[in-house]
Amino acid sequence: MEPTPNATESWLSHHTPRPEARVRLFCLPHAGGGASLFRTWAPHLAPDVEVLPVQLPGRENRLRETPLTEVPALVEQLVDVVRARQDKPFALFGHSMGALLAFELARALRRHGLPEPLHLFLASYTAPQLLTRTPPKARTHEADPEVVRALLTERGIPESMGEELKQLVLPSLLADTAVCESYQYTEEAPLECPVSAFRGSEDYVQEHHLEGWREQTRGPFTARSFLGDHFFLRDTPRGLLQALRRALASPAGSARAA
Repeated sequence: MEPTPNATESWLSHHTPRPEARVRLFCLPHAGGGASLFRTWAPHLAPDVEVLPVQLPGRENRLRETPLTEVPALVEQLVDVVRARQDKPFALFGHSMGALLAFELARALRRHGLPEPLHLFLASYTAPQLLTRTPPKARTHEADPEVVRALLTERGIPESMGEELKQLVLPSLLADTAVCESYQYTEEAPLECPVSAFRGSEDYVQEHHLEGWREQTRGPFTARSFLGDHFFLRDTPRGLLQALRRALASPAGSARAA
């Protein structure tokens, strides 16, 4: 049975429908993040772009759901979300872990015989062929205060957060950490769509980490840094939103973002 928009609606949140839109932009958040990261984006993009923030299980309005802990399981669900909305061209944006999911989603859509995105936007994540992965470890760090503190700090979550709120955030954060730790890159033919890669000027993701994404497309590629750290799109989003607006203004989705 083909997926329907209603059946996959829980995967989208903070979404303002634009029936006359020419293109849809699916946005995937960083580890521990939610769709609210993108709630203010729509007014900054062209009126013919419909922003669809993706809400993964286990956070915000899906807090009571069990988070998924592996890339393939998440991606197969996301394929259905996109496939249910194939009446218009679309682009994908992902930040950090969301960039990894956006990349693997684009490849999975191709494997399913579905169109690639008009444009793939990837922020603050190392090209997957450059990642070094050790065999997945048993997840014994849930109660380790040092690891928990490091995870919260890395995601920009203040240590001063109350314990009750921290316990609400941790399950999705730990699950998303498992998503990244267990990921195993497999080589496939490069994508055909344009790819734009972004980072913050003070990001721990370095310029050469972004340049590696060039190998993942036969289409146009651009890489660009914006003022800020790993969470530049949250703290200083203006430059990024302008770049997305320019890129999506092209009917062909050409790589005009950098």
